[in-house]
Amino acid sequence: MNSPGLISCMILCNIILASCSSNPPTQRNVTVNAESYVNDGVNAFAQADWDRAKWFFNKALAFYQSIDDQQGVLFSHINLAEVALSTKDFQTTQTHLNLASASIQIASLQPYRRRITLLSAQSAIKQQNFIHAETVLQSLLPEFKEQTPIKPSDIIQLAAIANRTKIAFLQKQDESIWTQRYANAMAQSANKSPDLENRLLRFQADLLQQQQHFQDAESLLQRALSGYKTTLSRSGIAATLAELGQLSMSQSLWQDAKNYLIRSNKVFHYIGNLDKVIQNTEHLIKVEASLGNLERSNSLIEWLANLQKRI
Repeated sequence: MNSPGLISCMILCNIILASCSSNPPTQRNVTVNAESYVNDGVNAFAQADWDRAKWFFNKALAFYQSIDDQQGVLFSHINLAEVALSTKDFQTTQTHLNLASASIQIASLQPYRRRITLLSAQSAIKQQNFIHAETVLQSLLPEFKEQTPIKPSDIIQLAAIANRTKIAFLQKQDESIWTQRYANAMAQSANKSPDLENRLLRFQADLLQQQQHFQDAESLLQRALSGYKTTLSRSGIAATLAELGQLSMSQSLWQDAKNYLIRSNKVFHYIGNLDKVIQNTEHLIKVEASLGNLERSNSLIEWLANLQKRI
């Protein structure tokens, strides 16, 4: 589950909570129903259908609570926090993270505290509270020897590195160092998450664009776009199209930029990310003006003003 980004993947949602064959039929039926709702919620989340995902995960939560299945309750709150974070409902995100933390009462569930910590950091990043996000991420990051982790990183550590790299780019500080750390961590890890690999390509493309290596940057972005399409990551697709549009703008390739930005906006519209729609439209206003389409540019200015009044 981003930034587009990232850099939020539904790790726990893919865990199937198997019921014990010795359980009474009524409990087994309840567990099967709960698992069905979890699976439906995962599918809805993957399709960026936040309302349906929320409904399914709430139904699963109710079933798990009805039989006092604390592991199921924990996973449900984490899943609901993922959904809330995807819609930038930060208050609800924190509520579910607090409830998830309260659900960790037995030793076997303690490892999932790291997932809660990661979501807390991602929430702070989206709220641009970078100092707090860095502090939270510090407990998840592996130990580095210069640019290389001392030991192979697990999936939570890789996600933490990806989020720390995102902060570096947002703050325009140490981008190259963290991108190299990210690349080295991915190279030595057995956890080859496609979305994490695609996010790395986008960071590398950003560095190349800063160095004006435009063709190499475009090549990496096209690879990332193909990767996101394979996994059907709508947030990743939309973000990469937007980055291709901005890359085209930096080269004054206005028609290409227009094409990419319009395609990006269609995906961002679908997943309800109006902040990115606004950002893309601001770029499109400049692109249309550069193409000499002043009437279209002015029309977009008016449309954008009306949109911002409604939100």
